[in-house]
This record gives sequence, structure tokens and C-alpha cells, in this order.
Amino acid sequence: MGSGMTIGDLVRTNAMYYPDQVAIQEGEKQFTWREVDLRTNQLAHGLLSLGLQKGDRLAILTPNTLHYWELFFGLAKSGVIGVPLNVRLHPQELIDYLNYTRPRALVVGAGMYEVARRIRAEVPTLEHVIGLPGCPEYAGYEELLAAHPTDPVPVEISEDDLYVFAATSGTTGTPKAAMHTHRGAVQAMHTYLAEGMDVRPRDCALQVIPMYFNPGGPASMFQFLKAAKGVILGEFSPEAFLKAVQEHRVTHTIVVPTMLSMIVNHPDVEKYDVSSIKMLHTGGSPVPASLLSRVREIFGDVVFPAYGLAESYSCGLILKREDQVTEGPERLTRRLNSAGKPHAGMQVRVVNEDGRDVSWGTGEAGEIIIKGATIAEGYWDMPEETAQTFRDGWLYTGDIGVIDEDGFIYVVDRKKDMIITGGINVFSVEVERVISAHPAVMMVAVIGVPDETWGEAIMACVVLKPGAIATEEEIINWCRERLASYKKPRYVKFVDSLPMSGTNKILKRELRKMFWAGREKAV
Repeated sequence: MGSGMTIGDLVRTNAMYYPDQVAIQEGEKQFTWREVDLRTNQLAHGLLSLGLQKGDRLAILTPNTLHYWELFFGLAKSGVIGVPLNVRLHPQELIDYLNYTRPRALVVGAGMYEVARRIRAEVPTLEHVIGLPGCPEYAGYEELLAAHPTDPVPVEISEDDLYVFAATSGTTGTPKAAMHTHRGAVQAMHTYLAEGMDVRPRDCALQVIPMYFNPGGPASMFQFLKAAKGVILGEFSPEAFLKAVQEHRVTHTIVVPTMLSMIVNHPDVEKYDVSSIKMLHTGGSPVPASLLSRVREIFGDVVFPAYGLAESYSCGLILKREDQVTEGPERLTRRLNSAGKPHAGMQVRVVNEDGRDVSWGTGEAGEIIIKGATIAEGYWDMPEETAQTFRDGWLYTGDIGVIDEDGFIYVVDRKKDMIITGGINVFSVEVERVISAHPAVMMVAVIGVPDETWGEAIMACVVLKPGAIATEEEIINWCRERLASYKKPRYVKFVDSLPMSGTNKILKRELRKMFWAGREKAV
């Protein structure tokens, strides 16, 4: 059962009880909850005046800005479905995604108008382009608001109405649009709070991950369920993050592991006051135990590693504080390498090819599947893909995992990232965990490359820490001392950077392309 609350209800409730409290802030610009409620009423009226109707789509193409939150709220009140776009995609990729989702309107942020011009020319469903402040080429966002009243719009919105499309990350191919309802979004926020996030009205959450990542849901708005303030960071850098935490006395934030690595390896990290942090949530990819230990040194006992997908909206798994054991028996300390146990309100299983649950504590691997109230309604206009991924209420994630004897689940690979060498399965994540523990390594991605004898050979693509030195032989020997011989990399390639998605996930398919051109593994 849902709460019956919609995202629009959330705004109206906060405006009623906390009218003069700052709701959202970017730099010096800020709006109270009363202002947000009135402005988003104007936005909803403005969208409807353009001819948009409940169920139509509006795409959003902008870097992080406080107007993103206004858009989520205003769309929620109008019944128009939000389609946030990854600003790091190539224009042709954006065009393909938009011709798939077929929005009638597009909101464009500063610096994106040239891309928008090409999009408008090649997406025939687009009737309106609205420019945010700093994007003067198109009809103005603020002008649209100013031209319309502040009273509520006469549109009936239920918790089961579609609210937003969450694009899958595209780490294994073209993004798909996972359809989420108001009910799923609100439930996901409740799920976060149920795990002891301890959010209070006077707290401050820093939005640092891109807003199109888990859009309009818990990763960008969980704090609003308790009327806490949201401060947005326009562009991420380790220094900007640390400065924002210190300046705003940030209590809660969500980052991905690659961001974490850059933050804790910043040369001046210990000069900043980060003592205000109560919750540092991370997900998107597995967190190496070595990185988790370093994060705990800097920030304290405030780290919540979690596992989830665009399709699940909320986390499926979470590693709670009490399970982050750094000393003692290996049975306990190895949990630092796990994704934890099922999140509140979620069911998680690991099943083999026959659909049977794998045995606990045996090392048997299988596909992770998730069930819960926050799961998407399916993929927009993709019935075959929906039927394949969403089965009998379960989300088949495509991730491979194992369960230890205590029920902790370890994510060992994506199906397409698994390396088969000499007929033996090697999970790239396992090798990455070992290499990431090397003191000179900042980031690593392990892939399979063609090999005439073994089918695939293991290659590690390594980014070193600033000023650090390591050799191929050193990295291979490091693995030889810690892994079975068949798991150690045959090749080590040192690179300045790794290809990243817009959500800062490593794109292994881009690394594979140069070795697998024209072959199936290239995807």
C-alpha cells in the first residue's frame, strides 16, 4: 500500500508547515518552501498553457541547477512526465533517446543551446523549447512563470500516475526509459529514511551527483520528505565538494565510488571541516574495502554503501553501520566487500539459470533479482524488454552475485562484464577489488581482451594516484600474491582516465571497443 501522497502533495505540505524555511539553494540564490510552492504552481500553469497535457513528456537538458528541483515539482503538479537527459551524451545519442521517448517540450540550461538547436531540428515531436536563466536563445523559463497565476492547477494527480522516466545508465548499451510513479518515488524516499538516515527539518543535503541520476527520487529529493534544505553543486570537483560541506554544514549527501575516491585522495582533504556529515550514502558500483576504510578515516562512521538501479529507484541492498567490521575474523571483515542485505521494504534473491535460489555460503553465483514497491512499471514503449526484465513482480537486474553463509550479498559482475578465460568464469569486480587495494592505484577497470588460446585474456586498465609510480610487473605480482593464477591480469594498461557515464560509472564497453571491434563482446 502506498502513502497516497504525490510529489506535489509533498511541496504543499512543506509550504504549509515550514513556509519561511529555505528549501533549495544554489550559490547565493535560494527559495523558501512558500516560494517553491507558488513558483511551481506558476510553472504547472505555464506548461498547461503551452498545450501540454497530463501524460505528455517534457525533457530536461541542463547541468545541475536548483531549477531542476522546481521542474520536478512543477511537472508533478501538472501531470506532465519528466524526461531528464544525461548532458554528457553525444547529441546523436540524445536525439535517439528523445525520438524514443517523444517529448513535446524541452527545457534547456546554460551552455546547452547549441545541442538543443540540433535536437529541435531532428526530434519532430518537440513543439516548445524553454530556456533556463543563462540560455537566452529560447523562450524564457522565468518569463513563463511570471505570466501565470500562483493558485493550484485544476489537474487530478494520483499516486499511481507516471511521474518521471529514469534512463538506465547505458553501461551495457542504449539507455531505456524506466517508468516511475508518484507512489514509487515517495515510497523510495520513505525507504531511505527507514534505514536510519536521521533527516530533520534543519538538516542540509548536498546534491552533488547529476540530477538525471535516479531523477526526481530518493537520490535527489529524500531530504524534502522531512522539509530539510537541498543545496546543489553545479559541477563536481573534490575541492568544490569539500568547500560546500564546510560552508553549508552539510549533514547528508550521496556520491558514487569514483567521486569518493577523488575526494579522499585530494591532497588537502584533511584541511576541511567535514564533521557535520551524518550520512554519506554511496552506490552505483561496488565500493572496494580499501576505499571504504579510507572514507571512514576521513568522515567517520557515516558511510552507507548501497546497491540499486534506475529500474528499482530505491536501493535493493545496503551495508549498514553495524555490518562494516574492520577488525576481527575474516567472516566478518569480508562484509566490507559486500553490498549488504536487503533494504527496508525490498526482497532480494540470487537465482541460477534454472530460476532456483543459489545456496548460501557455497560461492555459487547467480543473477540478482529484486522485488518491492519502488520497482518501475516497466520500460516505456518496450514490451519485449519489459517482459524480459520484469517477471512476476521481480526485476531481473543483469548483475551477478553470491550470498555468504550470513546472507550478505556480493555483487561480482555484470553479465556482459564477466570474463571467460579457458572456459573458466572470472568476475572482473573480484580482480578490481584486489588491484584497487594497491597503494598506488586510484581507479581500475578490468576487462577481457581477445586471446587465440584462451578465448579471453584479463587486462587491467589502471589510473594511478597523483605522483604515484607502478609498473605492469608490480601490479601483476600484487595480484599473483592474492588471487588464483587464472584470475591475475595478463596485461596492465596505465591510462590517465577511464571512460565514464554521466553518473560517473566506468564504461567498460568503451574500453572493450578498441579490442573487440566487430565482435560480440564489444558491447
